[in-house]
Amino acid sequence: MNSRIVLFIILILATFLRVYKLDERGPFTDEKFTLLNANGFWVGAANQEEITSKTYFTPADFWTSKGINDYFEAIAHSDFGTHIIYNGVIHVWMTVFGNSDFAIRLLSVLFNLLMLFVVYRLVKRVFKSEVPALISVFLLALEPLNIAQSHIARSYTLSFLLVILATDIFLRLLDFRTKRKTLLFFLYAALIGASLLNHYLNFLVPLSHAIVFLFARKDKKLWTGFISAGVFSCVLMWWWFTSGGGHLSMSFLKDKNEKHLAMAQMKDNPLGSAIQLSSPEVVIKKTISLFLDSNTLTNGIYQNFNGVKNMLISLFFALVLGFSFIFYEKNKKQVAFSFMFLAFSLLVYFNTLAFSFLITSVFYYALYFGFKYVIKNLNFKEPVIKTSLVFVCLLMLFLPIFFVIYDAFKNGHTTSLTHRYIGVASPFVAILIAFGLSELLVANKRAFVFISIVFLLQIPNLVRVIGDFYKDRSNNYAFFVPERIKNPYKRIAENLEKVYAKGDTVLIPSFNGDVYSTTFGLKNTVTYTDAQYLNLYLPKDSKIIERVDPSEPNKFFIKKENGDKVLLADLEGLKFRY
Repeated sequence: MNSRIVLFIILILATFLRVYKLDERGPFTDEKFTLLNANGFWVGAANQEEITSKTYFTPADFWTSKGINDYFEAIAHSDFGTHIIYNGVIHVWMTVFGNSDFAIRLLSVLFNLLMLFVVYRLVKRVFKSEVPALISVFLLALEPLNIAQSHIARSYTLSFLLVILATDIFLRLLDFRTKRKTLLFFLYAALIGASLLNHYLNFLVPLSHAIVFLFARKDKKLWTGFISAGVFSCVLMWWWFTSGGGHLSMSFLKDKNEKHLAMAQMKDNPLGSAIQLSSPEVVIKKTISLFLDSNTLTNGIYQNFNGVKNMLISLFFALVLGFSFIFYEKNKKQVAFSFMFLAFSLLVYFNTLAFSFLITSVFYYALYFGFKYVIKNLNFKEPVIKTSLVFVCLLMLFLPIFFVIYDAFKNGHTTSLTHRYIGVASPFVAILIAFGLSELLVANKRAFVFISIVFLLQIPNLVRVIGDFYKDRSNNYAFFVPERIKNPYKRIAENLEKVYAKGDTVLIPSFNGDVYSTTFGLKNTVTYTDAQYLNLYLPKDSKIIERVDPSEPNKFFIKKENGDKVLLADLEGLKFRY
């Protein structure tokens, strides 16, 4: 089949998985923060005196335009100074397409689909083959984290795109045939700078580039360019952390980590298994889960293993099976059949894990061929670009995991051991596995049958993991009980526009019951978050009269001129506040 047709089919599949149920669930906390911050509003309305200084206000008051400092301070006080590039883009996007749940999430979908196409072009150019390029895109099309992040109005899919584009430029700069390198260095510095401002954890990508460059090139002409790009990034981040929107980042993270540590130490931990004390046992289990879930091929497998022991047995099985293939190719069939018998015995004995053992074995083989290729070519003679890409991908498989392990032990809790914090590695891991599988096929064409069977065996795991996300029951990507309904604030706003009459007053609840306030006994006289979230969906020139009712935590009312109150909605504590 023509490779373009295959690519088209994969992209159609990827689009469906990302658009399906895109606006089925109301936005959760992080998305609401995005909507406020992208308009220059602090969460809690501290910079919206137009509504907080009055007893009565209108949507027109809420939508009073803000200056650039408001945008910086908004993320400084609610998102520890990250996401500013994405917030700027989505601000323009909402100006053009509106802020419906579908519209704001569609931007994440488009960034992710564009990233898939960039990966295809990059892998095809570097490896000079359609096979690893198509495998890479196929793996990413089905990758649960990328599907989940495409359903969220947040900066992560833009990060994935920026770091892949920066890696493409990085590899072009290493290529001695590349012309106009000065222009490319400016572009590289801009992409790296934008990715760092978009999210701090993206620093792991330029770090991997730096490590590879130290191995790959001794060309003095390149040193000047890369050092200049590094200096630019450092100066940019220094300005951001001292004068820009990141000036509160360290204190924000310090306070957050102290709260999470206190929660982890509680007997009745309100955040359950998401935040635990960082004991070696807990960290090892969570790390192995992250490692296996970092790619499509083994996503969901750790849930089948249900422990470290079975994961180690799967590694032993892969070695035994691998030796049987090696000895068979060397025509030492008696030895090969002995290893095959041992492998078969393991499958029979651990029959409930047989499929999982076969699946993880292919993953291990893909990693083996990646390691083997880099070690063989560490002298970085030609092909420099191919070796560099595989090396970057190997580093990006491990660096994010090492970082979150370090963070977990440093802070004493496991907040960082979560999938989205290693998500920036996902395109690189997909490329690495695609390369390893293509090398396995080169070594033995008959491996195609084995790989195909393993992909089929993995489908039930992927269906379960992706299906859990669509049901709002994913421990890794979005777990809500009960599952979220469509956006309650938008529904209230639409109903309000229909029933509101001149002389009415909308009474908005003041809710203090989020998990942090409840856990640490933080009380405010009046809170404006419900007022902020409601007004996001009302016309910017609306003159509807509103008032926050400090005595009512959950219910929206319309108060008529004669004093009667008509119930608009009841958010029932955290039930509909996501």
